[in-house]
Amino acid sequence: MGNMAGKRYINKVRTLWISSWLLSSILIAASIAVLNFFVWSEFAQVSFWWIPGILIPLAIGLILRSGILNLSLNEVTRLLNQSYPQLEESSDLFLKAENTLNTLEKLQIRKIEAELSTVETPASIYRRLKISALIFFASLIISLILNKFDLLNRIDITQIAGKSSDLPELKETLLPGIESVSLKISPPAYTKKSSRTQKQFSARVEEGSVISWEIETNQPVNTPEFIFNDKQSISLRALNKQRTRWAFNKRIDSSGFYQMKLEGKLSDFYKLETIKDQPAVIRIISPAQYSSIDIGEPKKTALNVQINDDYGIEDAFISATISRGKGEGVQFKDQKISLSASFDSERQYQFKKTLNLEAMGMAPGDELYFFINVKDNRKQESRSDVYIITIQDTVQLMSMDGMLSGVNLVPEYFRSQRQIIIDTEKLIKEKHQTNETEFKNRSNNLGIDQKLLRLRYGKFLGEETDEEIGEEHDDHTENEAIDFGNAEKMLDGYAHKHDIAEDATFFEPELKAQLKATLAEMWKAELRLRTYKPEEALTFEYKALRLLKDLQQKSRVYVAKTAFKAPQIKAEKRLSGELDKIIRPLNERKSDKSENRERSLKKATAVLARLKNGDRLSSEESTVLQDSGTLLAEKASAKPAEFLSALTALRRIMNTGSKAKLTDILSVEAAYQKMIRDEMKVPQAKNIGPGSALSKEYFNNLNRSRP
Repeated sequence: MGNMAGKRYINKVRTLWISSWLLSSILIAASIAVLNFFVWSEFAQVSFWWIPGILIPLAIGLILRSGILNLSLNEVTRLLNQSYPQLEESSDLFLKAENTLNTLEKLQIRKIEAELSTVETPASIYRRLKISALIFFASLIISLILNKFDLLNRIDITQIAGKSSDLPELKETLLPGIESVSLKISPPAYTKKSSRTQKQFSARVEEGSVISWEIETNQPVNTPEFIFNDKQSISLRALNKQRTRWAFNKRIDSSGFYQMKLEGKLSDFYKLETIKDQPAVIRIISPAQYSSIDIGEPKKTALNVQINDDYGIEDAFISATISRGKGEGVQFKDQKISLSASFDSERQYQFKKTLNLEAMGMAPGDELYFFINVKDNRKQESRSDVYIITIQDTVQLMSMDGMLSGVNLVPEYFRSQRQIIIDTEKLIKEKHQTNETEFKNRSNNLGIDQKLLRLRYGKFLGEETDEEIGEEHDDHTENEAIDFGNAEKMLDGYAHKHDIAEDATFFEPELKAQLKATLAEMWKAELRLRTYKPEEALTFEYKALRLLKDLQQKSRVYVAKTAFKAPQIKAEKRLSGELDKIIRPLNERKSDKSENRERSLKKATAVLARLKNGDRLSSEESTVLQDSGTLLAEKASAKPAEFLSALTALRRIMNTGSKAKLTDILSVEAAYQKMIRDEMKVPQAKNIGPGSALSKEYFNNLNRSRP
């Protein structure tokens, strides 16, 4: 084998590799196309052109994505070298021109050309083809099984398509004599949907849709009728003189079922399901439901709202109420703020707006209550929860009201925090009248005062030094190496000591957590005072003061009077009462409608159990089934998707009697069990334990003694 012969062999392997890959892509695309054809052919009229319509673009996409057409000869030689060690990683030498080979390369070609002539095509290039062939044959087998046993008729189309469908779940059986049927569904205007047609009696339509039936018979018939929900019977109108074309229109506002009566014969039950128009869903992302604006913060809040509706949004606005004052002097001011947006019946809309509270006329101490009101295309209104925004009243916060009563642990500390705020506001006001050095000194001195106040409050948490407060510093890394091997240090983590800062406190856990939060605000204020930013520090000073006043209110103790003085018992009157008026209690119990329904369903379930054994039904048992059928028909009219098949099975049972099919009996029995569970889902009294018998008897006697 020469150099040219070796190159031809490599080209042959490349051709086989590409062919194998192309064939495997076609098989995978064919598998998907065949499965889709057999699935969708059960729900619609699908021609065989469906298969090449899916196969060709899918196969082209797989081939282009794989990049197999760009396979190079170097990749083939790399595969040969990996598959056959006897080629000594030298098969790529056959790709070089003979005049470019050196003496060593020529010797190597002569050495391996005998090996190359004996090796076979690598089996790895056929691995993907084998897997694709298995997938293709498996898809054929699955399609044939589904088609033979008609399993797809039991599958909900919504589970396959991932969306609602107007097609019924089961194939329909038409009455003899009906040539064709056509339903034109005209959705209401609020849905913004166009009309559509279908060839089945059962339909799933939008609430308020108008259905126009057009039925054609193969011979003249008398006036056919539609029977809705086993109650209403309506005649169809003729469209021609031959009386072979009939029509009927009806607005569908609720779910139900109907039958067609033709020449005295009744059809199967057909479903009419309605798609309810859901109210708009409003989600307020920001602000929080309860938020406050402290001193120094801008009197603005960012409003971020997301609105969703199933058919479209028509209008939305903010309904706001401003509350001012307290007690009898409270005043309310209502405002309607438009979102100033063109919704254009969009189904989803996200709105962002900045509410300027100062421009709305709010002042410190005022509260804003607002909610979002949305109207959809059907004029259906929905509203969000109420959100509250409060502007903190600094005047009330600085007052001494409520600080002179109750248990006041540290009243002087509250006045100290107030004084720091007053001095900070004074420093900000006189900032432009003082030089820079004096301004920084005064700001730093206020920071020192804030630190001292923070240290005082730290003592209530058991903190004795500046380093302990909030555990602000972590400079123990160097000491760990020094204290390594120190027995006392090792026992600190396990021994119980009485001077631990976390335990040396008389506060409850809730008050302790709030006091820690107060220290954190003081620390933030001190940081900004030390860095000559009193404007930023003022916000944290007010927060600390508000937390302190709230802490003082929680520290008050109230004890209610619970003393009780029992009356004296006269011993001479004990056990001297007359018992002739005590009669045996008469308990009356009235059964309500739900109990009667539940009792009827349970009786019908017992009758169905007898039918399983093949017993004949008496006239009384047939009446029980007939009465329960009325209840089942009511359920089917409200939820046809769940109970209509069971109602159809019950009619077959009534017609066949003891020869009823087991599948029909099980279907009706399952429906009755579900109805019984629904009837039992009502508020009921809790089970009373044995120890409460005396109190129950006392309660019954009180009821009997009432006039």
